[in-house]
Amino acid sequence: MVVVNLLEDMAKTPVDPAVGIAVVAGVAEPGVSIGLAVVEKGIRPHYQKVSDEIYYILRGQGVITVDGVKQALKEGDVVSIPKGQVHGFENTGSEPCLVLFASGPKFEPDKDRFFPAG
Repeated sequence: MVVVNLLEDMAKTPVDPAVGIAVVAGVAEPGVSIGLAVVEKGIRPHYQKVSDEIYYILRGQGVITVDGVKQALKEGDVVSIPKGQVHGFENTGSEPCLVLFASGPKFEPDKDRFFPAG
């Protein structure tokens, strides 16, 4: 068993300059992982070739774009993002937005995070 407190670890996690957010590592098993994205301004558009993702807006609000389709999101909203779909997120609030995310199989950004050209 592994127990992690994402909210406590949030203060110790630096911003990932590749994506523009702080990604708080949660827990992972080969088939699934969960973590927390602290979004001050936005999440740079990217996609995964292997993993599907689910975003849950824990705190704050924003606009997600998935394959060119924009949707406003608020606290409590959940969105699914199938692999291969380019997605990004803009924080439209005045405070950092907290996005709980799950990936299946597990999140491995060094192997399965790609940025569209341009």
